Formats: sequence, structure tokens, C-alpha cells
Amino acid sequence: MKKYLAVILATLMFVAAFAGCAQKNEEEAYGIFRDYVNASITTLNLMVNSDAFASVKPMTTTLYRDFLNEDGTAYETLPMLAADFPQQMDEEGKVWRIPIRQDYYWADYGPTAGKNAQMNADTVLYTFKMCLDPNLMNVKASLLTNSSSMKIVNAYEYQQQNAIGVPMDFDEVGLKKIDDFTIEVTSVNPVSARNVMLVMGGTAWAFMLYEPLFEACLSADRTQTTYGTSVETWASSGEYMLKEWIPDGKLTMIRNPDYVNADDIHLAGVEIYTVNDANTALEMFEAGQLDRCNLLFSQWEQYGEDPRVRLYYDDSATYLWINTGNPEYNNLLGNHDFRKALHYGLDRVEFAEMLDGVPSTRMYRRAVIAEEATGKSILDVPVDWADDPYTVRDVMKSTEYLNKALEACDVVNAKFEVYHSESSTHVRASAEIFSRQINDNFEGVNVKVRVVPSNIAYTLRRWNPSTPSAYDFNCGSLLPSDSPLDTMKFWDPSYTTKSMCWDNIPEWKAQFQEVYDEAASAHLLNQEEKVVELCLEMERLLVDEWHLRIPIYELASKTLFSERVQLPTTVRVNGFGFGEYYSKIVE
Repeated sequence: MKKYLAVILATLMFVAAFAGCAQKNEEEAYGIFRDYVNASITTLNLMVNSDAFASVKPMTTTLYRDFLNEDGTAYETLPMLAADFPQQMDEEGKVWRIPIRQDYYWADYGPTAGKNAQMNADTVLYTFKMCLDPNLMNVKASLLTNSSSMKIVNAYEYQQQNAIGVPMDFDEVGLKKIDDFTIEVTSVNPVSARNVMLVMGGTAWAFMLYEPLFEACLSADRTQTTYGTSVETWASSGEYMLKEWIPDGKLTMIRNPDYVNADDIHLAGVEIYTVNDANTALEMFEAGQLDRCNLLFSQWEQYGEDPRVRLYYDDSATYLWINTGNPEYNNLLGNHDFRKALHYGLDRVEFAEMLDGVPSTRMYRRAVIAEEATGKSILDVPVDWADDPYTVRDVMKSTEYLNKALEACDVVNAKFEVYHSESSTHVRASAEIFSRQINDNFEGVNVKVRVVPSNIAYTLRRWNPSTPSAYDFNCGSLLPSDSPLDTMKFWDPSYTTKSMCWDNIPEWKAQFQEVYDEAASAHLLNQEEKVVELCLEMERLLVDEWHLRIPIYELASKTLFSERVQLPTTVRVNGFGFGEYYSKIVE
């Protein structure tokens, strides 16, 4: 009897302990991840501002989303609100249907939350209708109407109808409700299921809207909305729910226990502070007030081999921008031999050693993905034309090309400027190193550094016929992109905001356009191997044949993570990151 009583007591103690443990897991063991942003979050409405995308994304729902794969080596795009992958409904690949989950609800939390309202096809159609609304004119609608992945029938015409002057009903747009849990999308051109997912979900403009609340937030003339400007004007639906938000102070989100994949979320919540100063962020990190801190280049040395540091190459590659349309010195900068002289004359190793980067003669960053399934970088795809960045410098060859260029342009002493933004440490250092290398090694060419305000640096490098000599040189980069084709879109001669002048090199313009158009067509059909092949050919044209862009080095990034944070991946995964909000807190 005593034996059985002991067993019963032990069982009861185990059950009590388990219950206590379960309660602790819910209340304590999950822990809070303390993060920060360095710019004010003015609205959670991503259709008007995607600057807060990383912070707001966990509180939203999209049809599809990028998740870490099982072995933590790459990301994969999977259904979120969608019940399955897009289903092709015609032979051409223009008509696709997306089934909607029947177990997805708005979070039952907050004063104006959905109170467990079910999401369905009406939710999706209302979201896209408001994104394209011709009166709201959402800034991010252009990412939907002008996507290189898929053009939805009449999406652009509907959104721009006021400017075009041709009225159009939303019924004419290629977005239809088939039944309560099925929508249909029609593309202008044949596309792949992958491209449908890219456009219809997982992006800043495609987060679901709670219709009753959004309608209540619209102005009387329906040209403005206050949706997402406060806790009271926001409805959560993702992995987390908005609890508190003090603009320019702190945003607090808590775990959504009713999220369909709640078991994948191991944090009790996330606190996001607005910290505008990098040194202040570092001080807060060391004081235990933050769990993550991005290090400035000037802060690297003090952390040396600190095990809390994660180094990765996911920021940008630094290039020498050359204004080939600059008429100075008989357009010396447009002379191909002069650009070859720069390619062979720069000491990339010095740049890399002084700036803790990696020497590079490649156009792409390491974070640009060639294979989504494996996370393979495009730089790991072998090419037979790329120079070894450590041996590419050839002073004799550089001098030969320089002399040919100076003779052809009848130039004895050319004086140029290389500008840099006053806010960037790396760009300033790059400009100074470039200036010194040219002045020391290029006889007949002198370059001085010019500092420009940050707010005009971006505009300055945009060549146009009215300002052909807007700049001479610039050490800088393009906006980061994980896509090979998106990296090249800035060089597409038909791209609206051109990075440089094409008009004095018409043969290159036609050659590049032909390859770009073929790659864009292959991308629509998800022929990614062909896309990569063609993108590498575009890179060869830019860097190896015409020398229109001179790669110098790839910039590394360093982030500090608190020892109490257990990340889902030990290395940064291209296209996914470190997955901080999927981490665990281990005290």
C-alpha cells in the first residue's frame, strides 16, 4: 500500500511540476528579445512606408512568406495564409488560383483587434484593392503594379486611372474571388508559380488589412488613412501582436498564442527601441538593455575576436562609379582605355585591408542568391573571365592603357573629383584611398575628394542630359538585393532612374538590353538557371568587356548578439538573415 501511495504521490508531484513548468514556459521561459531601430517608426502601414518592414512583419500576415529550411542552410518560400502553392489554371501560365486557409484568424487582442474574425478571400481582395486604390495612391503600390516578376492585368491602369483619365472598376483588374476561400489572379504574360508567390505574398505591400478597422480609419474623401498610426488603429495577425507603441520610444509586441504555427515561436515577445545614435546603441547593449547591436566600422577594433560578434557579407559591394557622359577633357572618363587603366591600376588589397573587406573584381555581392533551395551564392558559380582580386593589379598594363587614353583625348593634366557622403565612414575612407592611389600612380591625372551632404549624395550620381558633369567619380554601392536580376535592373537602359549615361556608348546599350530582356523573360517562367547564366553575362559586359563599373571590395558587417540569445542559425542565411524573432532566450 505504501509502495502504491509513493507512486501516486510521485506521479502527482511530476504532474504538478509539469504544470508549473508549462506555466513558466508561457510566462517566463520564452523571454523577451530586446531590439532597436535607428530611425523613427512613423506608421505600421507598410503600403505607405516600408522602412519599418522588419519590425512590423512579425505582426502581419501574407499569403506566402520566406522561412528557414529544416537544416538551417537556406530559406524557402512557403504558404502562410495561402493553403497551398499557386495552381495553374490555363495552358499558357497566365491564370492562377490560390486557395486560402480556413483556420486563420485575426488576433483576439487589443482594443480594436479582429476579435477572432476569420480571414478569407474577401480579406485578400480587399487588401489588394486598397493597395491599388487610385485615391490613396500608396507609395508601395508601384512594387505591385511594376513588378518584374508578374504584371497583373489592369493593375497599373486601375491604380493610375486618375492620372491617365480613364475610369476603371476594380472588377476589371486580374484579381477575382472564386469562392470564400479561393482567389484567382491573371497575369499579362505567362509566369511561374514562383513568380506568383513573389508578387502575391511575402512582400511589404501584401500584408493583410482588417477591413472594418481600415474603413474606419479612412478620411471622409477616402484619400488618406490613419491605419497603423497607433495601437488603436492596428490589428495584428502574425506571429506576434502589438501590445504597446510609443512613437520615437518603444514598440512592444507579444507572442500570439493563436498563430497557426505558434509552436515555432519561442519568445514571449519583442521590445523595439528607437535609438538614433550608434554609440548609444552599443552602450545599451553592453548594459544589457539590448540583445543585438550593429557595429560601426570604427567600433570593430575594440571587439577583436569577441565570440558575440557575427561577421557576414550582406551589406554591399563597393564600386567606383564613373560618369562616362562627363564632357570634361574630351570625355576622358568615357574613354574605354582609361577605364581599363583604372581596372588594372587600383590596389584592391589595400582597400580591403584598411576597411576590413574582401577584395573584389565582381559586380555581385556574396548575398546574391543563385539557388534558393540551397542558398548558394552567385559568386560560387564559376566563370572563366573574372580576375583574381589579389593579382589583378598590373601597373605596366594600367600605364599602357592610361597613356593611350591621354593621347587619344589630347590630355596632359586632368583634374577630377571623387565625392562622398558626409554620413558614411566607409565611403569617405574609400574616396580618400582612391584619391591617394590615383595621385600617386596615375601620371597626368589628379583627383581630390569632395564632401557632399547626405541628402544630395544619391541625387548627385544620377546622370541626365541637363547635368552631364554632375559628378566625376564616386565610391559607392547600389541598394542591396538578393536577386541577380534585381541587381542588374539599375543597368537596364530602360530603367527610369539611370545610374549613368548610356548615350555615348550605344553599342553597349543595345548589347546589354538584349541580354537583360532575355533574362527578364526567363525570370517570368522561373527558368532560374538560365536567369543566372544571363545575369553572369551581363556582369561580364559591365566589368570585363566595357569596364563601366570598377568593383573594389565587398564590405563586411558585424553584429553583436547577447549571450542569452540562441539564434535559429549560427550563420546569416542569404534571404533570411539571422532570424532573431525566431530565437530562444537562454538565461
